[in-house]
Amino acid sequence: MNIRLELLITLACVTIYLSSCETLQSTNSYLTAADRAHFKKILEPGTISNDVSLIFHAVHGYRFLGEILPNQQGICEHLAKVAKELDNITTENAFHIASSWQTIGNCQGDPKAILSKVLTSAVEKDTSNMLELYHAVGGLNALSEKLSREKVDKVTKTVQNMLRKDDNLWNLAYTFHIASYLGTSGAFAFDRIEDAIVQADEIGGQYLQFEGGLSVTSFLASSILKLSSALNKKPPLTSQQIVKMVNYLLHRRSVQTPRGVMNLLSALTALANNEFEKPICIALANEGTSISVQQPMVTVKVCDILGNALTGMPKVMANSAIRVGDDAVILSKQTLQASQTDKTLFTLNLMETKPERGFYKVSVTAGSVTNTVMVKVLCQVAVDYLEIGTGDADQTTQPKLTRVLYPEKLTPKIEADSQQKLVMRFLLRDGGSKKPMRTHQAFVRLSSASDSNSDEKGREILFVAEPDTFNLYKFDMPVGSAAANFDYQSGDYNVELIVGDAILSNPFQWTVATVSLKFPESTSAERTDKPVSHKHKFNVYMTKPEIKHMFREPEKRPPAFVSNLFTGLCLAPVLLLLVLWAKLGVNISNFPLSVSAVTFHLGLGSIFALFGIFWLKLNMFVTLRYLLGLGVVTFLAGNKMLSRIAYKHKSR
Repeated sequence: MNIRLELLITLACVTIYLSSCETLQSTNSYLTAADRAHFKKILEPGTISNDVSLIFHAVHGYRFLGEILPNQQGICEHLAKVAKELDNITTENAFHIASSWQTIGNCQGDPKAILSKVLTSAVEKDTSNMLELYHAVGGLNALSEKLSREKVDKVTKTVQNMLRKDDNLWNLAYTFHIASYLGTSGAFAFDRIEDAIVQADEIGGQYLQFEGGLSVTSFLASSILKLSSALNKKPPLTSQQIVKMVNYLLHRRSVQTPRGVMNLLSALTALANNEFEKPICIALANEGTSISVQQPMVTVKVCDILGNALTGMPKVMANSAIRVGDDAVILSKQTLQASQTDKTLFTLNLMETKPERGFYKVSVTAGSVTNTVMVKVLCQVAVDYLEIGTGDADQTTQPKLTRVLYPEKLTPKIEADSQQKLVMRFLLRDGGSKKPMRTHQAFVRLSSASDSNSDEKGREILFVAEPDTFNLYKFDMPVGSAAANFDYQSGDYNVELIVGDAILSNPFQWTVATVSLKFPESTSAERTDKPVSHKHKFNVYMTKPEIKHMFREPEKRPPAFVSNLFTGLCLAPVLLLLVLWAKLGVNISNFPLSVSAVTFHLGLGSIFALFGIFWLKLNMFVTLRYLLGLGVVTFLAGNKMLSRIAYKHKSR
């Protein structure tokens, strides 16, 4: 009994775990109006082109977009004219003409007989490849011509034989398209869909694509769904695989070619109209990620991947809203209100829960599909108080501070010399909760207030204000030690407070006061030696010193005596050779005067000369090329010469 109970508990845990692994149930994007305008702009040239391929892509692209095709009469006349040129028409052109003619639907004329002859010929040929069969069968289907049983069996057998030889992704895609036109006879190809899907590559857990990019992925996706629809069988694709494939296709919607646009729209349309499982998009509408008191509504768009409203109004609910960082839950199971003007929009007043500032993950469910959207809640920052003044640099006395109300400016000018420090204290509060807060950016900017001196004009220094444990911001600047940052330029400077953050709805830049800084005099050496941590704005774009390349100086050569001695030592073996020849009584009286002997010695001398040239200027590869020719000639001549000498000795 205990074993059975443990098995039941284990099975329940596994079931819960597997159900929790369903992470991707919805896409985060869809075809927007801007995407459609982009596609239409790329397809427009095809409506006035004389290329039947561009016309084919434009006609089908406009159909997928649901747009009215311009210049229909001109396109029909051009297609009919090309169809009559029987000598120049190919199987591909016949397919493009037939498919475009069928899609337009109201063209005058009847090029059916001519096109049918070209396409039927491709089906009957034994030498047709997979692409030609795809064009032939697809073109005959566009002409509403059914293949005979003999031709269907022939096409089926030919396609199967081709797949045995090469079942790459393109051939599989062509096979699925061809099989979708063959009725029940195309069932053989359905089992090969899994062979194609296992070759898909997953990227980052978000995208699913096939090797070859957008062209093969879109073409293969449309062919799989087309075959599944023709056989009325659910394609062997999981919901997550469909969502990831849609994510990839939508990620590539910046395509720039008419063929790419048509293939992309064909695949997305097939996925959106998939009768077995239609992907749904749950995303923030108009990228409205910022929520504040002025804009309290979270607007979610629930639609299909083409941006159209779903059939049957689904119930849209916010399961939870969790703050990023501490996982605090601020709402649970709240229904979103449907928009009266747009059936794809649903709204939720998130500010009713009085959330604190920060980022939130909102889990939204539409029907049986769930997705998570990210929103940020903005707050208004308020300056609780700000005090500014001066104090002694050695901190012997308390600084004298004056309170300034936001957004006013302190009227009297603050005086500070090199023995003092400029002091500022301020506290920021959340406008909603009234609690002290910190911001990512809190800077104190000192900029020159005098326009009389061109050197001072535009001078500015930025300091970071640091908060303490009670979120009180403090800024202390000893005037004497900061003189180098200001290049020892005394004068009037505006003191500004800059506050900003990604979750602030009212970042501000506030001129607090004007301070007169008196820096100590400095020598030129001090200005050169002391490091300056802040660069002046006007120095950033000044011409920098020219960078000149310095070549390494050649090493000092040895004295002439050493060089001559080394040369003599190198030539000593040659001198020794001549001495030994003279002692042995060597002479050239027995030198054989023949072509082979002269050639051998000239070749041998040329080889030695080549070695010398190699040492002076040639590289190894050039030397070997010359050495090959000289070596062969020298070897043959030497062999001939030695044979003649040996023959003479034997004859004696």
